Amino acid sequence: MTELIWVDGWQMQCCGKPFAVGAHVEWRLNDAPDLDWLKAALEPVIARRISYSVEHHDDPLGDHPLRPGTVVAIQAAFCRYAPTGPDNRMLYPVAGSAVLREVSRADGNVRDESGERFNGYVVEVELPPSRA
Repeated sequence: MTELIWVDGWQMQCCGKPFAVGAHVEWRLNDAPDLDWLKAALEPVIARRISYSVEHHDDPLGDHPLRPGTVVAIQAAFCRYAPTGPDNRMLYPVAGSAVLREVSRADGNVRDESGERFNGYVVEVELPPSRA
């Protein structure tokens, strides 16, 4: 079954392994991605379709078993940030500013374009059925 998976840019830059369309991956998948943040940083329609996020840092990682899969498509995700209140030190995603760009490879080193900040990747992955 094909699923959309969120891969945080900062986690890729920290300790993720580069991957490409057609590659076999084994990721620790969190089945409770932060949908509120994703809806703000992505198009809400896309955010609602994300089933998992890749997790490298949760404690304990054992709560997120490794799942194998094959990468079908990758989109680099960008958006603008701005303050939403009087404290202009806190920046939040600007609704409607999301840009998704199809890429063939992901390594966490994506150049920001036109003032948008790189956030991560929306990855379509073919996952085998989960064994319960």
